Amino acid sequence: MASSYKLNQVEAEMTICFLNIRQRFIGFSFLTLMLGLQSGLVYADNNSADVLIVGAGLSGLSSAYYLKKAGKTVVILEMSPHVGGRIRTASYPDNAQAEIGLEEFWESNPALEILHELNVPLETSYTSFSSFYYQSKLYPFTHKSNLEFLQSVISDDEMDAYKKWDKKMTELYKQLEIRPLAGNLLALKEISFADWIHETSGLSVKTQEFVRIETEPEYATSWQQISALDGIAEWHFFSGKGQSPYHVVGGNQRAAQAIADFVGNDNIGLNQLVTHIKSTDTGVEITTTDMGTFQQQVYRAKYAITTVPLFRLNDIQFNPPLSSDRKEAIRTQLGGAYFTAHVLVDNKARHYWTAKGESLLPILSDGPLGVIYEGKSEANKDAVLNLLVTGIHAERFNARANGLEDDQKALLEAFEKQWPGFGSSVKQMTFYRYHPRAIASWPVGRSRFDSLSDSLRLPQGRIYFAGDFTEDTHSNGASTSAIRVVDDVLKQKQ
Repeated sequence: MASSYKLNQVEAEMTICFLNIRQRFIGFSFLTLMLGLQSGLVYADNNSADVLIVGAGLSGLSSAYYLKKAGKTVVILEMSPHVGGRIRTASYPDNAQAEIGLEEFWESNPALEILHELNVPLETSYTSFSSFYYQSKLYPFTHKSNLEFLQSVISDDEMDAYKKWDKKMTELYKQLEIRPLAGNLLALKEISFADWIHETSGLSVKTQEFVRIETEPEYATSWQQISALDGIAEWHFFSGKGQSPYHVVGGNQRAAQAIADFVGNDNIGLNQLVTHIKSTDTGVEITTTDMGTFQQQVYRAKYAITTVPLFRLNDIQFNPPLSSDRKEAIRTQLGGAYFTAHVLVDNKARHYWTAKGESLLPILSDGPLGVIYEGKSEANKDAVLNLLVTGIHAERFNARANGLEDDQKALLEAFEKQWPGFGSSVKQMTFYRYHPRAIASWPVGRSRFDSLSDSLRLPQGRIYFAGDFTEDTHSNGASTSAIRVVDDVLKQKQ
């Protein structure tokens, strides 16, 4: 785990050529220190970094990675006691493990290039489509490709209609790269993804349901709640042959730690809650509160990059305040819901999710169990299943309206309905809750491509805004935003 970056004292001396300047400077520094201590503040070194980064998630770490490669100094300020944000891996007895947060990196994620450069080992064992339940029937993915799998689900006529629709979706997605967007395309933010599919796709009801079941876990809410424009953006992970998802050997948390090691753990301040960001014509000043000691510290740099979820910006006092369009963008953006449960089960229960010795996981349950992933465990030892629950079911579990026993009972009942007799093999459940707006989502009437979202991709003075919430619902957005803001920072002459 990275060590906290703390500067608990001001240097008493600096090497200055002229003695009288040196003496005056020391006197001024002493006075500044005394005033700081009286107000509860400790000032970090003046110009302590070229860039201050708020948040040590994938976006913050990636931004620091690119800046360091460009020869810039960085300090990351993270409110939690760990790096990685939603990249977390839980460990259990007998070397079992499962992801708490980010499960996979899509092959188009720029973060993969970083991981390759750092020699982080990766693995992949499945494609973008997954086994799924529809009307209580399991459609197992035991095929070599997405299209071969889908052909086993729908008829030839339905498949012809699907290929025509999928080709149209690919063409529309390519148009999203042309700015400004065409008016007819931008108008699609005014209709839900679900209604647009129902009215224009030409897909059968069963194929439409397949699209819903495969995509809803990605944006973690109902397809009735997002715009058609954003639905087009989401589908590109599945279009054509589909993208391959990658996982870090030994747990995705190793990816975050590898980047942190490159950046330098001494350049990462953990338990540092950012409370104020002040921007001037010449630099930025960030005030933090140490979550352990409640000691305030002040950091200064030429530029600042915020990488936290947009709703977290409402917890920071900006001077000058955020512009009205940025405030409106934050206010009107919604979020999808995630909830994770790790289920430790007897090794003999593997037959529930295997066929002919081959795992059918991940399985999209289309219910309270969410997406069922298989964690890592030793042969002949207890297995661990990772439930990534989304949407209304995640909202219910996250609400804490019931006790943990009730949550466990609800999941066991869902398991029994899906796999009769499975409940007797369950030994333990461990729950991990998320913020109610954990995943970026744009409601009907909004889009990641509209003018309000564009305003967040522009700097306000010397403050730059990054993170998946500025781009899309995936870790791809976190990485892409890091490239965007670093490019913008490096273009600046001062």
